[in-house]
Amino acid sequence: MTQSSEFHEQTFMFSIATNGYDMIFKHCLDSHQNYALKHGYKYIAFTKSPVDGISGTNSAWLKVAIILRALKKGYRNVFFVDADALIHDFAPSIESVLTPHKFIYMSIESSGNFNSGVIFIANDQRSQSFFASLLLRADIPNFMLPRSERNLYENGHVINLAKRSSIVQIISPKWNYNYNTLLEENEKEYILHGRGMWLDKPRSQGKTMTFTQALLSRLTQGSRYFLLKKLLRFYELEYQF
Repeated sequence: MTQSSEFHEQTFMFSIATNGYDMIFKHCLDSHQNYALKHGYKYIAFTKSPVDGISGTNSAWLKVAIILRALKKGYRNVFFVDADALIHDFAPSIESVLTPHKFIYMSIESSGNFNSGVIFIANDQRSQSFFASLLLRADIPNFMLPRSERNLYENGHVINLAKRSSIVQIISPKWNYNYNTLLEENEKEYILHGRGMWLDKPRSQGKTMTFTQALLSRLTQGSRYFLLKKLLRFYELEYQF
């Protein structure tokens, strides 16, 4: 795909806040908008849902499709922040973490695993290849990963790929301070992710599916990869990013 020159000097920042998250975490989304305005980024909070809805799992995987699409469009950088992450006014520009020969930036938790709730990507063929490979895993269940790398939604696959990639750079936990993150004494986080807001998240009222039920559900619904392609078309038309 030919990259558009209009995006070459832009950083595209986004969040996904479907299924009422835009109302629950409005103060967080406002902090994203303020941060983007301060640093000259293009910001979109994807809050709409298609007519037939979008599940939490598909919302999580959707960010992978959007990141890849934005990179292919030619944005210089892409910055994803979870909807329940609050960015403090004193947070520096995300470009301050740039390191030569590194193109994907994430914090790790105390477990040593990456948390994909805050991701900064510098556009390069290698970062595009990383997210193209990640998207191809949308139909691979987490149980096929090493036990130590399993995590919710797409995060397990992010961990698995990132640990084996030379283009991924670990950044300070100040950029993604959550329940599983430790800071040094007197350190102040840049982004407060989920702490004190976990109980605000809506919870499914249904029972957890067994492995067999989950497999049958996936077979019935069809390929998540192709569903994400469909969802991406919807959001691109709705938001013109």
